[in-house]
Amino acid sequence: MEATLVDIQNVFEERGLQIPKLNVLTPDSKLYDVLAIQPVGEIDANATFIGHTNRIVAEVKFSEFLRLALDKNCDLALSPEYSCPWQVLEAAIAQHSLPKMGKMWILGCESITRDQLHQFIVKHQNIEWITGDIPSGAGQFLDVLAYVTKAKSTAGDVKDVITLQFKTQPMGGNDTFERTHLVCGNLIYYWHNPTDVIRLVSLICSDALEFDEAARAKCGFAIHPYIIFHAQLIQDPHHPDISAYRGQLFSQDVSKEVEVLTLNWARGFTLPLKEPSRYGGSAIYTKSPQFVTTDNRLEENHQKGLYYSHWHARRTELCLLSFNEHVFSFRMPKIRHNGPASSSQRTGPEMYSLLQWDCEKEAWLDSCHSDDGFAELCESFAEPTCDFCLASPNTAIDRERLFMISAGKLLASKDWHKVSCLTSYSAEMDECSKRITFTHEQAITSHDFRIHCLERYIKLRTTVLTNPANFPPNIQDLINNWSLQPPNAEDNFRFNLISPSGRSGATAIFVGGKPPSLVQQLKNELIRGWGKTPSQRLVIWYEHRGTILFTHPPLPDISDDSELPGSIVSPVIT
Repeated sequence: MEATLVDIQNVFEERGLQIPKLNVLTPDSKLYDVLAIQPVGEIDANATFIGHTNRIVAEVKFSEFLRLALDKNCDLALSPEYSCPWQVLEAAIAQHSLPKMGKMWILGCESITRDQLHQFIVKHQNIEWITGDIPSGAGQFLDVLAYVTKAKSTAGDVKDVITLQFKTQPMGGNDTFERTHLVCGNLIYYWHNPTDVIRLVSLICSDALEFDEAARAKCGFAIHPYIIFHAQLIQDPHHPDISAYRGQLFSQDVSKEVEVLTLNWARGFTLPLKEPSRYGGSAIYTKSPQFVTTDNRLEENHQKGLYYSHWHARRTELCLLSFNEHVFSFRMPKIRHNGPASSSQRTGPEMYSLLQWDCEKEAWLDSCHSDDGFAELCESFAEPTCDFCLASPNTAIDRERLFMISAGKLLASKDWHKVSCLTSYSAEMDECSKRITFTHEQAITSHDFRIHCLERYIKLRTTVLTNPANFPPNIQDLINNWSLQPPNAEDNFRFNLISPSGRSGATAIFVGGKPPSLVQQLKNELIRGWGKTPSQRLVIWYEHRGTILFTHPPLPDISDDSELPGSIVSPVIT
């Protein structure tokens, strides 16, 4: 890595400052609060500037964001690369509206020239500026990350301190704009408290290209728990080169005590001569051992714009933020606790509130719920009679279970319904989510999986089950007496075909065009995984040579359990 990794404590001491004790880096059982802005808009990019085209709107939005950070007294306020106008930071300095002791803002600022930055610093002599040597070179502008915090001098005076970190690696590939005009820095700071336990380091977008194993070793990843903040302005946050450091990092044992917060611009932002971005892609990555995946927690987060997936390839919990423009307010447990084990629960992020910009009031206001895109996807199908179970009390996870069992995309296991086992909750190797009820991810594999499952579900509901001839003997009592609903705990998550009149339910699966041998294989695997008795009300429909066929277990005989087939009190494997 070309950049030099620097312990910020050494820099503070050289300036006669005491390194602050930040709540986010204190290893105790208290949660820390994060406020993160994911802006949208047209981006101006020329030889001397990258930032918002609409200056007036951007300044109002970011002024309100910093006001919220103060009002909420959040521990960490974050903005992505090239986003925060310098005029907003200047106003906060002039109004003495900067974070309190123990709090920190990490702001990805709009670009600035060397001369402009020098003038800015000279104008605000009341700030303790830590800049290192301001980079020089053939380019025209700097890409700056501003750490804003308070610290005491060695004499005990409280000082406002702004530490500037400059991007070290220009974006390459087909985009040569930064490579031509960016003046690169060569320092990356890592932060910690006076008692050095938890550390924090920030990467500015393509800095990640050089954040390799050697760089992580210099940071002390094998010794210290780490928070990595990755500020981005990128149309493809899943690009294999940009995301490679996460794949490498979370494949190692040290990643148990590493959490990554990535923050990009919202989908729909535009760069000159390019189509509007399809991403978002802001996310939280963690291996929290006590990560809470209860239905209630996941649904509450879902409604507030935090969408869960499990990155199986790296055994990592991946929480995606809504791709739309929002300010996110969430809470996190500390990555390490020095205290009783009973209070040391790393339970994962909890979204506190989701804020949306109100143009008339010029304020970030609480949003009732996040738009996950699922209702719009349902409306896009040319089948108006299909019920996608959108109404309460069904939750997003209820629907995911319904679609997975109905489409035959389930593990042949008694635990298939658990979030960690649901196929749609498993992120791909490239981190792309396959969630059915979170449609912002439009990668081809994700889109195709989503459409494929819903097409099976629609055909099961509107074609297969509406024809009495498709009902085999083991569920003929459900002809014209059925409702397709999410499975639930009362029947051990076995039945998605429910009788409104109270008859025993059934497991209804439609797998589309499949060879009979594969359909029989799935049936046998489910019988082995669930047990013979709970599977007696199982039917798998499939298409073969233009005809809808079905298979089901043999009907019970005199030697079988005397309970009604599929009775919810019949014994099941537990």
